[in-house]
Amino acid sequence: MNKDAEAIDQFLAWLSQEPNPVTPSGKVSNPFRDLEHSGEVNLQPLMDPLDSEVESMTDLSEAELSELGTVFTEDTSSFQIGEIPAVQDRFHAIIKRRLRTEIERNPPLFPWETSLWDYESETSVTEAALPWMTQLQTLKLPVQLPEGLLLQIFAACRQVVHSSWREGIKLVRAVEDLFPGEVQALHHWAGQVLAEPVRSASQTLDPAMLPPTYEAANSTQQMVLSLLAAQQVLVAMTLEVSAEAPRSQRQWLTTVGSLTLEADYQPTKALLTIQGDFPAAGSLAIQTPSGLVTATSSEAATLSVELSQPELGQTYGLVVTLTGEESSALEFAVRIADHF
Repeated sequence: MNKDAEAIDQFLAWLSQEPNPVTPSGKVSNPFRDLEHSGEVNLQPLMDPLDSEVESMTDLSEAELSELGTVFTEDTSSFQIGEIPAVQDRFHAIIKRRLRTEIERNPPLFPWETSLWDYESETSVTEAALPWMTQLQTLKLPVQLPEGLLLQIFAACRQVVHSSWREGIKLVRAVEDLFPGEVQALHHWAGQVLAEPVRSASQTLDPAMLPPTYEAANSTQQMVLSLLAAQQVLVAMTLEVSAEAPRSQRQWLTTVGSLTLEADYQPTKALLTIQGDFPAAGSLAIQTPSGLVTATSSEAATLSVELSQPELGQTYGLVVTLTGEESSALEFAVRIADHF
């Protein structure tokens, strides 16, 4: 032990000497080699003991790492002042290496992610949503949401828009994967958004307290922002008619222009007519109990389909396709509401 301490002292003394790389014999001076040849200390194999600690640190628990920090503090308390910066630099290097290893093993997630994003899947989702993305960019939100997050919400809305669930449940289902374990809170805020969307948003998202980005928002603000986005997407994808309100119209901006859909319900004739003004060639189809009723056009045109004897309280799928984008057809929901 004394020999090791002596070796360190001699090494530090050598570092403080004026540059004199060549000895009288013409050989480059190396204090470690000189000490080893003199037999005073065995330096083979020359290895920093801290390097071996780096290898084992990846398996340490949080409590063990804390203990290691305490031991490090105790061990370095005996060093002279001039030696501590070098030890600190070495320790910082270990910490950086540790962090790099952990990040490579477990890449950090964005606030809206609950698991690692499959970027190949993201590409396919983006391609499938490409004709319809223009509408997503027009959502009126207090804080703009990241495009990746909007695509996730849009994909979830496409899955729930035709369900028979109530609107509040649809909203929760559309964003619940973004907030695992927060279903109760999501139900609360979904109810607020549906009851008084403007007031609830202003209360929770005080303009004076709004963060500059979605990532900077707190958990509650992120919930409300996501629910507001899901609500706007679902509303744009749903046409609801009834005997009291027999007409409903929706407009969806696409990459080739504006698509306008209008539902006209005639309860006396038991007839539901869907008309679509297409900005380019495409097709319009409504799902009926007996199959699809389809209308197509090879250019921009107004297309129309009819459904006879529609059932009250039922939701029907309306499939819209733009020519050349058949793989990314968008399905709207047409609901015959029964308010009695």
